[in-house]
Amino acid sequence: MKMKKMAALFLAAALALGTQGVMASEDADMVKAQKLDASYTLALNAINSEDYDTASKYLNICFAYCDRETDPTMYADLLLKQACIDVIQGDNDMALFALDACLSVQPEMAEAYLIRTQIYTSAGDFDQAIVNLEKYIELSGDDALYETVAQLHEANGDMALAEEAYDKFVGVAGENAEAGYQAGIYRMENGKYAEAIQAFEAYTDDEVLGAGALYNIGICSMNMGDYAGAVEAFSACEEKGGSFSGLYYNRGVCALMSSSWETAVADFEKSIETEPFAADARYNMGICQMQLDKYEEAIATFDAIIGEGEEENTAAYASAGVYFYKALCEAAIGNLEDALADYTVCIDNSYDLAQSYYQRAQVYGAMGDTENQNSDLQNSLKNAN
Repeated sequence: MKMKKMAALFLAAALALGTQGVMASEDADMVKAQKLDASYTLALNAINSEDYDTASKYLNICFAYCDRETDPTMYADLLLKQACIDVIQGDNDMALFALDACLSVQPEMAEAYLIRTQIYTSAGDFDQAIVNLEKYIELSGDDALYETVAQLHEANGDMALAEEAYDKFVGVAGENAEAGYQAGIYRMENGKYAEAIQAFEAYTDDEVLGAGALYNIGICSMNMGDYAGAVEAFSACEEKGGSFSGLYYNRGVCALMSSSWETAVADFEKSIETEPFAADARYNMGICQMQLDKYEEAIATFDAIIGEGEEENTAAYASAGVYFYKALCEAAIGNLEDALADYTVCIDNSYDLAQSYYQRAQVYGAMGDTENQNSDLQNSLKNAN
């Protein structure tokens, strides 16, 4: 969040012209006021020229002529300006010290809370940033900054409070497409998928937001288990020219979950070519090819995953079931030695031991190795739930 540009506030000198009968103390007060006025103006001019060292010098002179008790507003203003300079020069600790002093004099000075917000945000202390920004909103009435409050809650990992704050912003933003769309995002992030879909549906025909709205409807529908609705939304997004990373992969998953194996394979192939989910897309494509009894194609797909990962990912791929499903395909076409080797990798890496031992036992049986078949069947029973 950008700090508000520091406004140059000119001190209005209200110095009455003296008469011949003016007392000496009044002359001294007038000289003091003039020196304060001159130093303050020089500080403002230096600030406007971005000469912050000179500005600090004249602000320090101002403190010598400004009484905290008799002129708390001016005194707090000087501290606020010095805090702004400290922030600009990267000394946030001194800025916070000046702001604390400022608020001890003028607790209702809204700008001090805004500068605190910037400091705490830059330090990653989002809790304090939120507290100070909400105090600024309370004092200033600038409810539009609830959008920033929402962003701070989001950065802090609290999407529920982010949604709540953003709803306050939408309340003052009025008929604003971007605001309504973002409100849908927060509802989607918070798992309120039906509400999110309702929000996004208002923008499906929008020239700018339409493709994104359709993609998000697809994601929401997918998470609700409405795979047909998700496919429809993803396809409409594609027709609108949407090119969101994950479009083909997610549509492929929905097709897979609907047992539309051929359609799923086509989408996973596109995902492999255009999206950064190659291993996951290949895995799912291999499953679909296996379901279509295209065992050789499935084996080639699983081999591609294993080849990409090299040896360092053997355990991960075994745990994911890549070797297990590859072994099923190898066994289905009679490649028993390869199937045996793949099931062994699964067992060595503790993948679904009951099933891995059982399936390897079938391979041993097909190979006529009764001793190992019996051993594996016994191990399968031991590991069964």
